[in-house]
Amino acid sequence: MDSIFAAPGPRAAEGSAVVPDGTAGLLRELTVELRAASAPIEATFLGVGDALGRSLGLLDAIGDRFRALSTLIDSEDGSRAVDMLTGVCSGTDELAGNARHTLDGLDGLEQAGTGMAGLFTSLSAIIGEITALAINAKVQSVQIRSTTDDFSVFNREIDRLHRLAEETTAKASSRLVTLRAAIATAKGSAAGFQHDNRAHLDDAGTRLRRSLDALVARRAAVREAACRFADRVGEIGRRIARCISDLQVGDVTSQRLAHIGDALEVLRILTGDTDPALLRGDRRWLATLEPRRRAELLVAICELQGRQCRDANRDFAQQVGSLAANLTGLLQDAGAIADEAQRLFGSGAPSGTPSAAGRDGEAGPAFLQAVAAEVDRALQLLDRYCRADEVIRAQVVQVSDGFGAMRRDVAAIHSIDVDMRLMGLNTTLKCTRLGPAGRALGVVAQELRACSRRTEDVSEAIAQAIRSASEQAGDLDRRSADDHLAAAGLTERMTVSMDILRKLQADQERALQALIRDCATASGLLGTAMAPLGIGRRQEEFAERFAQRLALIAGSLPAAVQDAAQSADVAGDLHRLFGDTYTVDSERLIHGGIAPADGPDRNNANGAGEAGMDDFFL
Repeated sequence: MDSIFAAPGPRAAEGSAVVPDGTAGLLRELTVELRAASAPIEATFLGVGDALGRSLGLLDAIGDRFRALSTLIDSEDGSRAVDMLTGVCSGTDELAGNARHTLDGLDGLEQAGTGMAGLFTSLSAIIGEITALAINAKVQSVQIRSTTDDFSVFNREIDRLHRLAEETTAKASSRLVTLRAAIATAKGSAAGFQHDNRAHLDDAGTRLRRSLDALVARRAAVREAACRFADRVGEIGRRIARCISDLQVGDVTSQRLAHIGDALEVLRILTGDTDPALLRGDRRWLATLEPRRRAELLVAICELQGRQCRDANRDFAQQVGSLAANLTGLLQDAGAIADEAQRLFGSGAPSGTPSAAGRDGEAGPAFLQAVAAEVDRALQLLDRYCRADEVIRAQVVQVSDGFGAMRRDVAAIHSIDVDMRLMGLNTTLKCTRLGPAGRALGVVAQELRACSRRTEDVSEAIAQAIRSASEQAGDLDRRSADDHLAAAGLTERMTVSMDILRKLQADQERALQALIRDCATASGLLGTAMAPLGIGRRQEEFAERFAQRLALIAGSLPAAVQDAAQSADVAGDLHRLFGDTYTVDSERLIHGGIAPADGPDRNNANGAGEAGMDDFFL
C-alpha cells in the first residue's frame, strides 16, 4: 500500500516544493475511508428514526391506556362500590351491637319469668285457700234450713269455679315453665352466637373496613399518579422533541463529511492525481498554480480538513450521545409506566393495604381481586351470621307467642275471679236475710270475697309482668326481624359490590396487560434504536485517525512550506475554494480560524501577488 504511514520516507529538502511521493495514493485511501465512514450514517439514522417513530405511536397508546386505567377505579361503578362498602361496614357494626342487645333482652325476659313464677306460686296458694273455703261453704250451706233460699246453685258454682281456677292456674304455670325453658334456650343460643358469630361478624367488619380503607387509599393514589403522569407525559414529549432534533445530526454530518470529501478531491488535484482536462471550470485555476503554491495550499487544506473532520465527528458523537440519553430516558419512562401501572392496578400493594404477595414470594392477586375476595369472605361470614340469627329469631318468636298465650290464661283467671266475687256477694246478701242461721255461711262467703280480691291483685301483677315481658319480647321480635332484613340488605349490597369489583378487575386486567405489552414492545423498539448508536464513538475514532494522517501529509513538506501555508494568499485560495460551500456555522468558524475573512480577494487568488506588489510600492 502506497502510504506515508507505512513508509514516511526522507523529509523533503528544505525549500523544496515537491509533494512527497505516495501522497496521491494516501489521499485515495483517505477518500475510500471517508466514504466508508459516511456510508453507515444514513442507514443507521433511518433505522433509528423508524424504530423511534414506531415507538412514539406505542407511547401515545400507552398514555391513553394509563389514563383509561386511572379512570376505571375512580369511575361511577368504582364510586358505587365504595359507597356500598361504606354502608356495609356501618351495617356490620350495627348487627354486631344488636347481637349484644338480643342477649340483654333475653336476660331481662328470663328475670321477668322468674318474677312471674313467684307470682304464680302465690296465686296457686290463694287458689288452694279458695278450694278449702269452697268445701267449708258446701258444708255450711247444707246445714241451713230455709224455704225461701236455695244454696244448691251456690254449691255447684263454687265447686266449678275453684276447679276451673285450679286448672287455669296450673295451665298458666305449666306454660310459664315451658316459656322459661324457651327463654333459657334462646338465651343460650344468643350467648353461643355472641361467643362464636360475634367474633366472625367483627372479623368481617374489620376486613371490610380494611378493604374499604385500602380501596379509598388506592383511589387517592391513582389520582395522584394521574397528576404525576401528566408531568411524565410532558417530559416524554420533551424527550421526543430532543430525539427528533438529535436525529438531524445524521444529515448534517453526512453533508460535512461530503464537504471534506470535496476537499480531498482538491488535494488530489494539487498532487497531480487528476487529469487537468477533467477539472470543473471553477477548479481549473488549480492546475495553473506553481508547485510551491500547490504545496502551501495542500498544507493549509490538510490542516483545515483535519479540524473539520474532528469537529464534525465530535459534534456527531455528542448529538448521538444526546440521542442515546434521550432514548434511554424514553426506555426508562416506558418501564416506569409499566411498573407504576402494575403497582397501582396489578398485584402491587402499598403499605397498609391488603397484601398482594402470595406464599414464597409469589405474586398475589391483583388489588381489586384481593378486595373482592375480602368482600366474598365477609359475605360468607355474614351468611353464617344469618343462619345462626335465624335460629335465635325462631326462638324469640316462640317466646313472644308464649307470652301471648299466657295473657289469655291470665284473662281467664281474671274472669273466674269476677264470677267468684259476684257469687260471694250474692251469698253474703242471702245469709244476711237469714240472720243467725246464715251467719256461718256468710263468714265463708266474706272470706271468698277477700280471697277474690287477693287473686285479683296477684293476677293483675302477673298481667302487668306479662305485658311488660310481652313488650320486651315484641321488641326483640321486631329487632330480630329488622336485623334479618338488614342482614339480607347487606348481603345484597355486598354481592353487588363484589360483582362490580370483579368486573372492574377484569376490565383493568385486560387494559393492564395491553399496556404492559405495549411498554415491552416500545422498550424493545427503543432498545433496537439504541443498538447502532455506537457509531458515534467509531466516528470519533475514525476522525482522529483521519486528521492524524492529514497532519502527516502536511508534516511531510518542508517547514518553510508549512509556514507559508499560513499566508494571506493561501487564505484567499481557501476562501475561493471552500468559503461558499459550508452549511453549518461550525464549518465557517473553523474556516475563519485558518483563513480569515479579511484576507485577499478570494475570487482572484492569482492576483494576490500583484496586490501585494502594489501594496509594497504604494
